[in-house]
Amino acid sequence: MEGLKIKSVSVGILKNISFTLEKGKVGVLLGPNGAGKTTLLNAISGIIPAKNGHIYLDGKEITTVPIEERDISYIFQNLALFPHLTVYENIAFPLHIKKEENIGKKVSRILKKVDILALKDRYPLRLSGGEKQKVAIARALVTNPELLLLDEPFASLDFEMRKFIRAEFLKVIKEFSLTTLIVTHDPYEAEELGNNIIKIRHGKLVHTDNDVNRIKVRSLKKVTKDIALAEFDNFSLIVPFSSGRSDHYCVEFLEEDLYISSSKPPVPTLNTLRGKIISHKENAERVHVKIDINGTIIKGHIPWYMWHEINKEEVYIIIKYRGTKLKGVNDGGL
Repeated sequence: MEGLKIKSVSVGILKNISFTLEKGKVGVLLGPNGAGKTTLLNAISGIIPAKNGHIYLDGKEITTVPIEERDISYIFQNLALFPHLTVYENIAFPLHIKKEENIGKKVSRILKKVDILALKDRYPLRLSGGEKQKVAIARALVTNPELLLLDEPFASLDFEMRKFIRAEFLKVIKEFSLTTLIVTHDPYEAEELGNNIIKIRHGKLVHTDNDVNRIKVRSLKKVTKDIALAEFDNFSLIVPFSSGRSDHYCVEFLEEDLYISSSKPPVPTLNTLRGKIISHKENAERVHVKIDINGTIIKGHIPWYMWHEINKEEVYIIIKYRGTKLKGVNDGGL
């Protein structure tokens, strides 16, 4: 199925960006501030013209199509709700612009779908942060667009509200089977939201970087054709297994492929380990940490807003199975 296709797009900081997002899937642009994430959304939406390259939506090239003719909805970071319009009027606004019929029926439907019917007569100033998010989502979905773009949509919410709104958002998006591209710099949020995580730094797509963890495997046991048990000195991981054979193996994974929490997962979770934070370094967005897992040191990072909630002496680490790679070192028999 055809969704969004970006081919060799260059504009502003962006250099030769190419990727495909399957129709109905959620993609996440993950990267630090200044990486070019918002620039890419603006190019896709038509706010700024692409200098080079091609943008396709549902199999049709839209690179030079005027912004008002692209079947795209865009939720900005500041939400851009009209303060002088009620919730109902805010949601109805894009339908009036498109001169659609049955506006009342369409607005009522989306109000119920997003569970904000009781708010329809309120003005934005009388809404909480979470309620404003829901209104912005409803307004974006009411035209049933081919593509939904969101720029750091949950950044203004506190941690608990962010988790709740993300869950509500995903439920609605699943019902609509809508192709969606979201910008975030939070790897936790990216993993929760996205089917496809597209990492971007300094205007370029990132496939591997210097934040790779590499752990030497002591022994390896095939569990199934595609899965192996990698054993280390004091713990083990379930990892993907390919047909390649080697005398020695190591497991690689990015810092972004870790969950770090003070709370033990409520149910058994694949590749969950326990360790302690032995050092850290803070910046404006996150805290980079080194974690000791029974004598093995790995690197990860934690969003700064979670740092003070973390018990440094005992943390739980989930190493995501789909983020691990088994690397053979020195060819030979297993």
